[in-house]
Amino acid sequence: MAARPSFLSRSRFSHLLIGLAAVVASGCAAFRSSQRIDVEPFAENTVGMIGEVQRATKPVVWVYLKKYETLPSIVTARHSAIPARTLMRGIALYSTQLVSIYDSDMPMKEKCEQLANYLDSAVRERIENNPSAQLFITPQALDSAVARVRHSTEFLAALGGAQSVVSAALAYGNSLYDSVDVEIDTAASDIDSRIEREFGPLKEQLEALTDLEFKQTHGYSLIGQYRYGNDAALDSLRAADPQCAESLPAGKRPSAAALDAVEKRILAQLETTTQLRSRVDQSLDTYRAEEQELDQLRIQAREGARLGRITLLMWARSHRNLAAGVKVPAAINIMGMMQMAAGKAAGVVVP
Repeated sequence: MAARPSFLSRSRFSHLLIGLAAVVASGCAAFRSSQRIDVEPFAENTVGMIGEVQRATKPVVWVYLKKYETLPSIVTARHSAIPARTLMRGIALYSTQLVSIYDSDMPMKEKCEQLANYLDSAVRERIENNPSAQLFITPQALDSAVARVRHSTEFLAALGGAQSVVSAALAYGNSLYDSVDVEIDTAASDIDSRIEREFGPLKEQLEALTDLEFKQTHGYSLIGQYRYGNDAALDSLRAADPQCAESLPAGKRPSAAALDAVEKRILAQLETTTQLRSRVDQSLDTYRAEEQELDQLRIQAREGARLGRITLLMWARSHRNLAAGVKVPAAINIMGMMQMAAGKAAGVVVP
């Protein structure tokens, strides 16, 4: 059998393997150096969540409660929401700026430098103009975070250096929403007490007429029971109604005419009471509408604060994951996640 021809000598084959290994190694190195993190979904999801909060808290038209719209408690509640909205705008700007810097053609070191500059200018200006924010991040703590970002050589490391600022923003935002919740309850209680003062007399009148209607209906029922042989029913009627006790004295069987007269009088009184109760009840339709509108306004205001908290938490977690190299989903069910976190939800006070 003829020997198989050798296409490569052992020496040439060894050189080929070494060359192939070098090509593969250089290819892997080239892939690693060109690999990019996808930061755009982080900003897109952040802006999307903030948009959902805004849609959930769009102004409600005040109809029945418009007369209370300028109360000091309402004005205070509205003003309490302004810092939270300002914080949300700052978060959206930071997230989009982060993407803009990373997607630029600048060298990596310069990208880290630009992110540090943005934090140094935007965040510092906000905490200088708002002393309460310094309870969550001091100028010295900001200096340290900016330095960590500035000295980073990789963008993920720069994001990790900025995480303390993000965590401070989360804590600050939660405190803002705590204040919003308090002002919502204060304003809602103020309106509710005014509604009760206005309609309190009518409510008392309706309650009294309802009780009287029940007594008169029961009196008519007792006469019917007496007619069917229950003698004790007449004693109960005399005890409950002094007029009946006078018209149908105890100790003797009442005549049919006397019984008919009492029954006719009770029916007439019952008809009058029912008509009065119906008119008073209709007058309370405005009361019910005001209370319903107040509930709707209160629910929406609280829902806005709840969604704001969830947005802050999801943003902070997403930023932390991004800094750790965890891929942020390109598209998420924003409202679905919010509803799962907050419970299924439906601005009184904070439009």
